[in-house]
Amino acid sequence: MPHVLAPITVFDPDGGAHRLGELWAEHPAVLVFVRHFGCLFCRQQVAELAPMADAIRARGARLAIIGQGSVEDARVFRAEQQLTVPLFTDPARDAYCAMQMRSGTRTVIGPRVLRRAWTAWRQGFRQTRPAGDPFQQGGVVIIDTAGAERYAFISRDAGDHPTPADILAALGDLA
Repeated sequence: MPHVLAPITVFDPDGGAHRLGELWAEHPAVLVFVRHFGCLFCRQQVAELAPMADAIRARGARLAIIGQGSVEDARVFRAEQQLTVPLFTDPARDAYCAMQMRSGTRTVIGPRVLRRAWTAWRQGFRQTRPAGDPFQQGGVVIIDTAGAERYAFISRDAGDHPTPADILAALGDLA
């Protein structure tokens, strides 16, 4: 049975349509779902992970980032973040819903979120205008070439994401 994400269509920053299942057809895929393209936590997470693309590739997998704003929002995010890894957008949030990723006002308010925001801000990351649903949370999913989900991290609230070391450790299981 194919993975629940396989038939979902996302768009690249140039407007091209892609089925998510294409991303793991030849190599395991590390899918990083960011909250929205204006999120300071997403900028922080991408800054931590983008340099890890070579280490992920060395483990036989490929990194892809998925957001949920417009194609134009994705294009701006790619340019601002100087991304060299594939970036896609899921404007209807179909993949987020399929993975039952959290959403709601309680996921963006609270002491943990404030602590994380302060840390990200001190590291130089800034919030810009929301580019997508600001209440949507993300996660990280690793899917192997057979379509089996090998790792899933669903963010509890804003700024809750696995460390690059956690992701690399999960990829170690695929070797």
